[in-house]
Amino acid sequence: MLEIHGLRKSFDGNEILKGVDLAVDKGDVLAVLGPSGGGKTTLLRCMNYLERPDAGQMTFLGKTVDMATMSRRDIAAYRRHTGFVFQSYNLFSNKTALQNVTEGLIVARKMPKHEAEERAMAALERVGLADKRDAYPAHLSGGQQQRVAIARAVAGQPDIIYFDEPTSALDPELIGGVLDAIQQLAEDGMTMIVVTHEIHFARHVSTKVLFMEEGKALVTAPTAAFFEEQKLERVQTFLRSLDRKDE
Repeated sequence: MLEIHGLRKSFDGNEILKGVDLAVDKGDVLAVLGPSGGGKTTLLRCMNYLERPDAGQMTFLGKTVDMATMSRRDIAAYRRHTGFVFQSYNLFSNKTALQNVTEGLIVARKMPKHEAEERAMAALERVGLADKRDAYPAHLSGGQQQRVAIARAVAGQPDIIYFDEPTSALDPELIGGVLDAIQQLAEDGMTMIVVTHEIHFARHVSTKVLFMEEGKALVTAPTAAFFEEQKLERVQTFLRSLDRKDE
């Protein structure tokens, strides 16, 4: 479904991504692991054109493009096939859960309101928040707000969803509900790339793991092989540090 080759990105002369390659098949859940500052968030932002890459080639749904020169029109068309879930929810505080989900459908996609609301309610149902349709973000927990953000991404019926550390802003007791919602999407066959530090999620939900450090993809492997047959000492050290945090 998606292949990236040679993705590069610099800010003020500092190269953050140094030629990253990755491949995702339909139905894959790719967990992106690695230390802070390794380029994981920049990778996702470049892949969804929140930042324009300096170089790279992308093949998506059979079409190959130069990522540095992709036109605004092509970017807009590409984004219709993708969803993005941020660390900090990015909900409109003056809109209900339902309105937050329908906003993009009505404004950006020009969808009739009744159709947008039907699709939004189905998405809220999938994340267990149908009963919160009329609640404003201030009356929702952080975990519930993030699940509304997931519903917003799902409502667009994307081919792939990018998650940028979706639990990093949450208190520990709220993380489980968000991960359960993502796991349900995985079980439904949604293709996803998830930047995360949740080692249990990566072990038990992902199908592939990409390990990044210093702007490079050091290891890409099927999940079982990544955790059970890992030979690279740097990765072993990182995994031990995460295991200690879970104890």
